[in-house]
Amino acid sequence: MSATLVTRPFLLLCAQLLAVSIIVAIFFPLQLYLESLGISSAAAGFILGADALAALVVQACLTPVVSAHTARRWMIAGALLLAIALLLEGFLTQAIALAAARMLQGAGFIAVVTALMPLLVLCVPRERSGQAFGWVSLIRLVPYAAIPPLYELFQVAPAGLGVIIRWSALVALTPILLLYLTPVFPEENEPADAAGFGGVRQSLGEGKLRLLLGATLLVFAAYGVTFFFLKGLARDAGFGGSGLFFTIATLTMLATRLIGGPYFDRYSKSRMTAAALLVAAVATAGLAGYPPRPVWFLLAYACGLGWGITMPLLNAIAFALSRPTARGLNQNLVFLAMQGGLFLGPWLGGGLLSLLGYRLLFVAAGLVWILAALLIWLLGPLDAR
Repeated sequence: MSATLVTRPFLLLCAQLLAVSIIVAIFFPLQLYLESLGISSAAAGFILGADALAALVVQACLTPVVSAHTARRWMIAGALLLAIALLLEGFLTQAIALAAARMLQGAGFIAVVTALMPLLVLCVPRERSGQAFGWVSLIRLVPYAAIPPLYELFQVAPAGLGVIIRWSALVALTPILLLYLTPVFPEENEPADAAGFGGVRQSLGEGKLRLLLGATLLVFAAYGVTFFFLKGLARDAGFGGSGLFFTIATLTMLATRLIGGPYFDRYSKSRMTAAALLVAAVATAGLAGYPPRPVWFLLAYACGLGWGITMPLLNAIAFALSRPTARGLNQNLVFLAMQGGLFLGPWLGGGLLSLLGYRLLFVAAGLVWILAALLIWLLGPLDAR
């Protein structure tokens, strides 16, 4: 009989992840809000990325020290910091102050997520890891699909975002409330063997994990290029279909994770991931051909399919490769590689754009997907468990 995945602790921890994901998604109209405050485009660009920059630095520092033994303390501290940052952002109007508050937000968010992982992996049966991380990635994705249309449905003016941000501080406290309902795991009372910089060195000394981390960095670098530069590509192609492109891709990702979750554990995770990466590679490079509108949206479906399979399976592969005591640590290393890719992809892509133009930039992104597929293939078959 297969071990049960849907348990009270698993659902409570997923609800905490959903709460902080909702907070990130409400900032969808942030650029227009900053514009309404009279903040320059250059300053607004830094403010938009300030939380990701802080999250990257803070997670690098937290990953070695957060374990199941210390997770609850870090989660409470992160949620309180996140709530304070949101209150500040809701009232502040100056660029420097808003940038500092966004950094606090990124630090608080990443502290909560980093602390969640060592507890979440304790709920995941080894033979259901693909399905489990499919659900986790689905939960993180839902707010990004649901909240932007709600702004349009209720016709929320950009200037009204400040009030929403202030009230979202209450949502930031939700993980603390749910934490007290979450049963204490036996592992929380034991020192974590994988904690500390020695545990990080041990994990990074494992060749297959290094391959996985390298592939994860490449995956999210290529995804970052697609996300941030597709609008410009669509404009050059002569139609503004980037918004609908991402709607189709996001719905496909949701459907893939919802319907395909049970199948993620039936076949080789590495082979499925490599195949999905090749689908994403062909679709991304295909966009560079400025295809007609029907093909453009067919490529959106293909991208969503590739992304929808790849992203949860990267976490599932890390789970399969990890020693039991290092599972939480290694999940955070994968998340750190993801953050690094989301920073490096747009940064390097912006530099390459002036040299290559949009078409060659997307061809280059397709090649990055292929390189990631090669690294995943080198992991070996990784039979379903």
